[in-house]
Amino acid sequence: MGSDDRLRIRWPVPLPGGRRVVLRHRSSGAVRPARLADDRCSAEVGVGDLAPGIWEPVIETGGAGDTGGTGCPLLTDDPGFSLEELRAYADVPRDRAVRVARTRAGHVRLRVRQVAPHAEVEAVHPHDGEIEIVGRLAYTGPRPEESAHLVAAARQGKAAVAGEARLDGTGFRGRLDVEAFAAAEPALWDLWLDVGDVHARLGTWLDDAPGKRGKLSYPRQVAAPGGREMAVRPYYTERDQLAISCRPVGDDGT
Repeated sequence: MGSDDRLRIRWPVPLPGGRRVVLRHRSSGAVRPARLADDRCSAEVGVGDLAPGIWEPVIETGGAGDTGGTGCPLLTDDPGFSLEELRAYADVPRDRAVRVARTRAGHVRLRVRQVAPHAEVEAVHPHDGEIEIVGRLAYTGPRPEESAHLVAAARQGKAAVAGEARLDGTGFRGRLDVEAFAAAEPALWDLWLDVGDVHARLGTWLDDAPGKRGKLSYPRQVAAPGGREMAVRPYYTERDQLAISCRPVGDDGT
């Protein structure tokens, strides 16, 4: 499936007459027929306007207007995952995302969900008194005329720390100053990328690898702008959002 929201399916031998390929919504039973190619060895269907939820491609007997029975689920050996394709898909403005996957039983399955713009984090580099973050804007498209900056908002209270950010297409690269966190009160900080009217939460979701907390860690940096040593480090929350922890040395588990 490409960024044009067209699902294309191919198989090696022609589909017998009287059979068709449809997408069936698991919860409602709604059906979306696919268009068969003349050689009956492939089918194509638009999926950009499908209702949220799980859709299953099946082969069934029936004609136009016939919702058919349960049908035969499509089998595949394609894992349905390409990070580059997912990134290209997220480069297009959209409020609904469709993900194709293969179940453990080998069946094709589509997951449709509502989405909002976010800042997809691809790399984090804590070094030399800075936290450098590299990523891309997702689901909002390039914004070539807009200025950008990183914003860290304290989870409790109204304190904020701002950092510079540069855009290149949908890509961004930003930096946050460790001393700015160390000079504030100890806190946990949530991170955002502001680009024009877009307020995009930083996190990593496109890599299809949930549960980064406890699996992926970053080194701390110590700063003492007021004579009090503070440990500052990036970390992932339970929802795979990127955040910053700033604690007095000794209270940060070290």
